[in-house]
Amino acid sequence: MKDKLHHAAFRAMDTDIDVAYLGCPEPLDLEDQVRDWFEFAEERFSRFRPQSELSYLNRSAGRICMVSETMLEVLLLAESYRKRTDGMFNPLILKALKAAGYDATFDQVRQRQGHRNAPGPDSIRIDASWELDAAMKSVRLPPHAEIDLGGIVKGWAVSRLARWMREVWAVPCGMVNAGGDLAVWGASHRDKGQSWLIGIQNPWNPGEDAGGLHLGVGAAATSSTLGRQWLTHGSVMHHLIDPRTMSPSRSEVVQCTVAGSDAVECEIWAKTICIAGLEHGLSLFRAEATGCEALVFLRDGRIHFIGADTSPTVRWQLPTATLRH
Repeated sequence: MKDKLHHAAFRAMDTDIDVAYLGCPEPLDLEDQVRDWFEFAEERFSRFRPQSELSYLNRSAGRICMVSETMLEVLLLAESYRKRTDGMFNPLILKALKAAGYDATFDQVRQRQGHRNAPGPDSIRIDASWELDAAMKSVRLPPHAEIDLGGIVKGWAVSRLARWMREVWAVPCGMVNAGGDLAVWGASHRDKGQSWLIGIQNPWNPGEDAGGLHLGVGAAATSSTLGRQWLTHGSVMHHLIDPRTMSPSRSEVVQCTVAGSDAVECEIWAKTICIAGLEHGLSLFRAEATGCEALVFLRDGRIHFIGADTSPTVRWQLPTATLRH
């Protein structure tokens, strides 16, 4: 008799959380632990909670601020990826995100009537990076700066939880998905030779899949300029801020899915390719994202696949007429 697949779905971190697993002797206890973990992540990193550690850090901009081990871990990750992506990933964009109209949870932004009036991007600049002292567990943000860690924290929370479920609770098979940032493992435990099948949404028709990928163990993430959209100043805005312009990205890439071994890495590179565009994004991707593969959708309808035709870790179901690199 096959093990029962347990499933938990709820809302946290301004996104949909979906966790599936089998082989756990106390599934209800594990579900409570899963919910508690995402609540902990929000208490640390939510920009929508005035008492979160991130909100306190933003209010302390310009001053040296001691941080928790958890915050330090994520800031070090963020700094590493800022360098690897040539600054295309940069958390110091929160003021620009607010100026574009994303100054509340997306559910609240989506429900608003009319347009938002906010300062234009010309008044917002990234003039410096933060000063991070790992030994002292301290950081100083540039004066008047604000950081947003929402994207990287989703991948980090998924990666940490998946590892914890495998190593602490000894869950042999599972999936953790936070708004498209996901990690999977152990599919062959249930059915020999099987893998998790992950659909890739058609960016122009959200009701259908444009492709898919099979993962036995690994991670994937999708970023898109078409999903989280709203109106500000009569213009359509989205949440992927280009640090070069401090406005929503206007590159030819509208969606990117990256598969690899780590959810954080997949999330960062999916976002980077969307912001940097095909030429610059893929140049960085090839140089810095060894072991990852990507499916890139362009505004003109073209689709590019970057990876091996026969990957040992992931099998893609590619759309027809996909260009391979």
